[in-house]
Amino acid sequence: MGNIWRVFVRDLKRLGRVPLAWVIIGGALITPSLYAWFNISAFWDPFDNTKNLSIAVVNLDEGASTSLTGDVNVGDQLVAQLKDNDDLGWHFLSEAEAMDSIKSGESYAAFVVPATFSQDLLSLTSGDFTQPKLEYYVNEKLNGVAPEITDTGATTVQTQMTDAFTEQVADAVATAIQSGGSAIEQDLLDTEASFVADLERAMQVVGEARAQLGVLQTDLTAAGEGLRVDVSTLGTIDVALADTQVTLGDAQNLTDRAQADLLRLAGEGSTGHVIGSAEVAEAAAAALAGIGQVSAATSSLSAAVDAQRSLLAGAEGLLGGFDQQLAQTVTALVSLDNGLATLESDLSVAVTDLRSLGGAALWQGLESLTSLNAEQIGQFMSTPVEVEQHTIFPTATYGSQMAALFINLSLWIGAFVLVVILRLNVDREDIPNLTERQGYLGRWLLFAMIAVAQAITLSIGNLIIGVQHVNAFVFTLTPILIGLSYLSIIYALSVTFGYIGKGLVVILVIMQIPGASGIYPIQLMPEFFQSLYPWFPFTYGIDAMREVISGFAGLAYWRYIGMLLLFVAVAFFIGLVLRPHVANLTRLFTQEVADTELFTAESGAPAGAGYRLGHVLRALANRASYQRRLAKRALPFARSYKRVRTAIIAVGGAGILVIAALAIIYPDHKTEFVGSWILWLVAVFAALVVLEYIRYSLRLSTEVGDMPDKELHRQLQQLEADR
Repeated sequence: MGNIWRVFVRDLKRLGRVPLAWVIIGGALITPSLYAWFNISAFWDPFDNTKNLSIAVVNLDEGASTSLTGDVNVGDQLVAQLKDNDDLGWHFLSEAEAMDSIKSGESYAAFVVPATFSQDLLSLTSGDFTQPKLEYYVNEKLNGVAPEITDTGATTVQTQMTDAFTEQVADAVATAIQSGGSAIEQDLLDTEASFVADLERAMQVVGEARAQLGVLQTDLTAAGEGLRVDVSTLGTIDVALADTQVTLGDAQNLTDRAQADLLRLAGEGSTGHVIGSAEVAEAAAAALAGIGQVSAATSSLSAAVDAQRSLLAGAEGLLGGFDQQLAQTVTALVSLDNGLATLESDLSVAVTDLRSLGGAALWQGLESLTSLNAEQIGQFMSTPVEVEQHTIFPTATYGSQMAALFINLSLWIGAFVLVVILRLNVDREDIPNLTERQGYLGRWLLFAMIAVAQAITLSIGNLIIGVQHVNAFVFTLTPILIGLSYLSIIYALSVTFGYIGKGLVVILVIMQIPGASGIYPIQLMPEFFQSLYPWFPFTYGIDAMREVISGFAGLAYWRYIGMLLLFVAVAFFIGLVLRPHVANLTRLFTQEVADTELFTAESGAPAGAGYRLGHVLRALANRASYQRRLAKRALPFARSYKRVRTAIIAVGGAGILVIAALAIIYPDHKTEFVGSWILWLVAVFAALVVLEYIRYSLRLSTEVGDMPDKELHRQLQQLEADR
C-alpha cells in the first residue's frame, strides 16, 4: 500500500513542477463537460420550436352537398383549423408554389387537399363509397428528424380532417334526430290522448255493466226467495192432500164394511128370517146405489188426489231446479262483477300511467333527444374521448430527459481522454522495489482524482443549466461513482491491451449509444442490440442517472450502482490478474506500431523485455537441449508463416464478401449480418494476432537461447524481482 501511495504522491509532485501541465488537466476537466452542457442545452426543448418548420398546405377542395349534411367543404374547415394551430409552421400556397417550396428546401413537407375530397368523404352516405385521399409530399434530404415531425403533422392534418367531417355529419344527424324526435313526440302526445279517451269510455261501459249486474243480481235473489216460498206452499198442499187421501181411504174402508154388512143382512133375511116387510128390503137395497155411489165417489176422489200429488211433486222438483239455477246464475254474476271490477281498476291504472308518461324516464329521454344541441353533438363525435394523462416521474424538459445519456457519454469521453494524454506505464524512479500491480494502482489513483474532478465539474454545470434532479448531493455523487466505474474499465483495457484496449474502448462507446437505451427504448432496437443491452455499463449508468433526475423507484438505483460495481470488479481483475498473462501481446503491438515511426511509442507497454522465467531457467540448465527443442518448433513455423498469413487474409476477405452478399440477398436480416460481419472481422484479426504472437514468442525464445550466461543470470534476477 505504501508504494501505491508513493506513486500517487510522486505523480502529483511532477504535475506541480510544471504549471502548464495544469492547463492540460483543466482542459481535460472542461472539454468532456462541454459536450454534455452544449447537447443538453441544445436539446432542452426542441419541440417548442416546431412552429419554425415550414409546411405548405394546398386546398383544392371544391366541396360537396347531401340531403343529410347540407353543404360541406372539409378543405376550408381544415384551413380554418390549421390557421389556429401553432404546432407547425403552416403556409397556405397554390399547388405550384408548394411544389417549388418543397423542392427548394423552403418547406419540409406539403399537403394537397384534392378537389373531390369532400365529395369522396360524403360518398359514405350514398352507399357508393370512394376512399378520400390526401396527398402528402416530404423532402427527406433536408434533415433526418424533420420527416418524423412532419409525419406527425400529417397525422395531425388527417385527424383534423376526420374530426371536421365527423363533426359535420354528426351535426346533420343530430339535427335530423331532433326534427324527427319532435314529430315522434307530437305523435305520442296525440296517441296518449286517444288512448286515454278510449280507456275512459271503456271504464264507463264497465261501470254501467256492473250497475246492471247489481240490479239483475238483486232480482234473481228475490225470485229465488219467492221460489223457495212456493216450494214450501206446495209442500204444505201435498201434506194436506196426503191427509185427505188417508181420510178417503178410511171412508172407503167404512163403505166397504157397510156394504158387506148390508149384504150379509139382506142374505140372512132372505134365507129364513123374514122379519121385515117389503119396505125393509127396499130400504136395504137403496142403502146399497147409495153406499156404492159413496164408494165410487171416494175412489174417484182418491185417484184425483193422487194425480194432484203427482203434479205437486213435479212442480216442486221444477221449482227446486229453477232455484238452483238461479243460485248458480247469481254466483256467476258475482264472479263476473269481480272480473269487471278488476278490469275497471286496470283501466284506471292504465289511464294513470298514460297520464304520467310525460314524467317518465323514457319520455324525458325523448324530450332530451328533441332538445339536442347539434353543435355539441358534432363536437363530441369529432372528439368522443379525452385522455386524462397521469404522468409518473414527470420530467419537465426534453433536455433533462436526454441528460442521462449525455452525462454518461461525457464521463466515458473524459476517462478516455485521460488515458490518451497521460502515460500509462509507471517508472521505478525513487521507488526501486515497485511491482507492476503497485504501479497500476498508484497511477489509477491519479486518474481517479482527475475523474472525480471531471464528474464534479460536470454536475455543477448541469445544476447551473437547470437539469432536473431529485437531490443535488446525489445528483453530484452519482456521476462520481459512474465516472470512477468507467475510468476503471477504460484504464484496465488500455493498460492491459495497449492499442487493442483503446480500440475496444472506442468500439464500446460506439455500440453503447444505440445499445444502452440512451435515445430510444431498447425494445425498438434490433435484436442484436437487445441481446447486448444487459452487458453494457452504459445501461446501468444511464438508468442510475434517470433515477436521480426523475425520481427513485424502490431499490432500482442501488441495483444499477451494484451492477456498475460488478463491472469495476471485472476491470480490476483484468488489470491486476489477467495483465501479466497477456503482457507479451501488448508488448508486441507496442513495438510493432513503434516501428512505423508514426504512432506514439508508449501505449501501455509493460516494462521489461518479455522473456519468460521458464525459458531462462531451461537455457541455463542445458543450452543445447533448449536450442534443439526450440529449432523443432521455430523452423517449421518460419517455413509456413507466410502461407498461413496469406490464407488467413484470403479466407477473411472471402468471408467478408460472402456475408455482404447474404446481407444484400436477405435485407430483412441486415442487422444480424452486420453483427456477423463484425464477429468475423474480430475472428480474422484474432487469427492474425495469434500468428504474430507465436512468431514474437519464438523470437524471444531464440534470443534467450543466444544469450551469454551472464545476461541470462541478469534476466533471471530481474524476472524474480518482478514476481
